[in-house]
Amino acid sequence: MSDAMLPTMFTARRLACATASALGMLLVVPAAHATAEYALQSGLSWYRIDNPFMFPSNADNKLKTSDSAWSTDIRGGLFLPLPSERTNLQLTASLSKMHFGSGFGNYGDLSGGGPYTLNKDKKQFEGIYNWEYSDLFRGRIRHRTDDRLYNYFGGEIGRSTTSPPRGITNVEPEFPHVREDNVEVAYRVTNRFDVPLTWTQQTLSYMIPGRVEMYNMNSNAIQAAVRYTAGTKSTFSGGVRRNKVRFPNRTPEDVADFDSGYTDTELFTDTAWRYSENTVFIAHLGTIARHFNTVANRDSRLVSAELGIDWHYSPKTTFYGRIWDRPQANDEADSRLYVVTKGIQGRVVWQATPKTRVSLLSSLESQKSAGFATSQISTPTSGNDQLLRLGFRYDYDITRRLAFRIDAMREQTTSKSGGNVDYRRSTVQVSLNYTFDNITGPFIYENQQGYNR
Repeated sequence: MSDAMLPTMFTARRLACATASALGMLLVVPAAHATAEYALQSGLSWYRIDNPFMFPSNADNKLKTSDSAWSTDIRGGLFLPLPSERTNLQLTASLSKMHFGSGFGNYGDLSGGGPYTLNKDKKQFEGIYNWEYSDLFRGRIRHRTDDRLYNYFGGEIGRSTTSPPRGITNVEPEFPHVREDNVEVAYRVTNRFDVPLTWTQQTLSYMIPGRVEMYNMNSNAIQAAVRYTAGTKSTFSGGVRRNKVRFPNRTPEDVADFDSGYTDTELFTDTAWRYSENTVFIAHLGTIARHFNTVANRDSRLVSAELGIDWHYSPKTTFYGRIWDRPQANDEADSRLYVVTKGIQGRVVWQATPKTRVSLLSSLESQKSAGFATSQISTPTSGNDQLLRLGFRYDYDITRRLAFRIDAMREQTTSKSGGNVDYRRSTVQVSLNYTFDNITGPFIYENQQGYNR
C-alpha cells in the first residue's frame, strides 16, 4: 500500500511542491508559462492481502487468512490557470474498483452474519483553488473526500447490546467517508511577513450502525498565525488553533460514559529551515489543552513535537527522516481520552536509472493511550502498543507513458499491556499503468519520483 493518504495522479513542474514539512508549509515552484496541464491514467492492479482484519497471531479463525484481489484503476489530474498561475485551480481524483477472491469477496462471521463482501470502490478527490488579490491578500480553498476500507484491528468479536460500539463483530464491510473543507486567507504585511487565518471543517461518517452511533464525528477548527518567509525560502510561523470536535449520534448513555465531544486549543510554532539547496530541516512544537464538554476532570494537557529532515544527498538519492511525540489525530483516537504516539521514521528514494526508482520505508512507533472510567469500567484503562512498519516500492517506466510498479507493506503491532500479543498484516500490490498527458520535463528535484508518483 502506498504511504500517501491520497495517491498522486501525476507530477509536473507546476503541480509539484517541495515538501518542507508535513505541517502545511509548502514552497511552491512556479512554472514558466501559464498553460493548462492535464493527465489521465488507467491501470490494472493485483493484490495479495494477508490478515486484513488484523487478528492476533494466536487467533484461530477462518478469516485470519490471505486472499488475492485485483482492481481496475482510473486517475486524473488538472492544472488550470485562472487567469494566471498566481490564481489557479488544481484537481486530482482516483477510482479503484476492487475484486476480491473467494476469501473476502463472499464471507460470513462466526455468529452467522453475512454474506459479506469487501468488493467496494476506493475513491479519492481533492480540489484546490489558489488565489491572489493585488499584493495584499492571498489564500486558497481546498476540498477533499476519501472513501476506503476501514483500518480493522483485533479481529472478530462477539456482538454486544450493552458495550459500544453495539451490534458489531468487527469483520463487517466498513468503508468510512472522510470529507474535509479548508479556507485560508492571508494578509501580506510585507514581502516576508503575512498573517494567515484558516478555517477547517472535517466530517467522518461510517456505514455500520454501531460505529455510526459511537464514532461519527464532525470538527470545526480555526487557526490564526503569523508567518515569516526568509530570503532563503525558509519559513517560520507561530499561532493558535482551536478545534471543536463533536460526536453527534451518541446516545445519552454514551455521552454519560464517553462525553459528546471536546475542544482542543493548541499554541504552536512551525519551522521549515532551508539549510542549503539540498537540505531542509523542519520542526513543530505545540501544547494542546483538551477540554471535554461535560466532565471537567477528564481534561488534559498534551505536548506535540516533531523534528524532521529532507536531504537530497545526490541527484539520484533523497533521504527523509522524522521523529515525533504527539497526540494521535482525532479521527483515529475514537472513544479513548487520548492516544500519544512517539516514533521515528526513515524513507529513502533512489533513482537508480532514468527509468527505475526504488523507495524504502521503515518506522517504529510507541502508542500509549488513556481510556475513560465508565459505568462498566470503574477505573480508567490504559494501553501500551508498539507498531513497526516496513515498506518497499519499485517503479519502472517501461516507456514515457507505460509504468510498472510493485508496492509492499508489512505492519506488526505488539500489545505490551495485553501480554505481548502480536498483530500482523501485510499487503503486496503489483500495478501496470498507462498515462496520457501534455506534461513535459525530466526527473528533477521537485519531481523525485517521476511521472507516476
